[in-house]
Amino acid sequence: MAVIKGKKLVSVSEGLLDAAAKVSREEGVPMGKLVENLLEQAIKVNKLRYRSDEMADFFNVLHTNKVLGGLFIPTAVLDFMLGQCNVDNVQLQNLWLESGRWTGKYLTEKSVDPIAAFGRFLKFSRWDLNEVDITSTSGTVKVQCISTVMSLESTIMLAKFIEGALIGVGYKMVSVDCLKGMLIMHFKK
Repeated sequence: MAVIKGKKLVSVSEGLLDAAAKVSREEGVPMGKLVENLLEQAIKVNKLRYRSDEMADFFNVLHTNKVLGGLFIPTAVLDFMLGQCNVDNVQLQNLWLESGRWTGKYLTEKSVDPIAAFGRFLKFSRWDLNEVDITSTSGTVKVQCISTVMSLESTIMLAKFIEGALIGVGYKMVSVDCLKGMLIMHFKK
């Protein structure tokens, strides 16, 4: 790294530099200012305990949620509403299933790897989940979600949403284990 008058030079691949120059022109900011802004944002993200390479994934999830009509509501509000409903209500379960199906179809169209994209979607959009693990091998998918705060009703609706999403990607549910705050689901092509 070379130092010139209080500034440092960093080697960057030519392809990345060309892409950044295009962004600089589109946004109407000098290249140096664009790079400084991006580095400042990466530092802020790191202070929030996220990795800088997760920034685009996070914004992609927010964009996907917005496009699909999603919104953020407090867990207590969702739990209250679900507590007032009969979670065995087929119409309510079908709404969650259909919402998931839309998400799966959208991710299939917008992503090279819709299963990985869905894993990121759950990880970044469901703050009530402590763990999200999605593994895909030779035509099968296993989804595991753990939450210390989710009610049984909320867990059941999340299962319907995940089922719909995987149907939208082209999988069929084989089995589901659903406990308060814990889901283990298996799917196949």
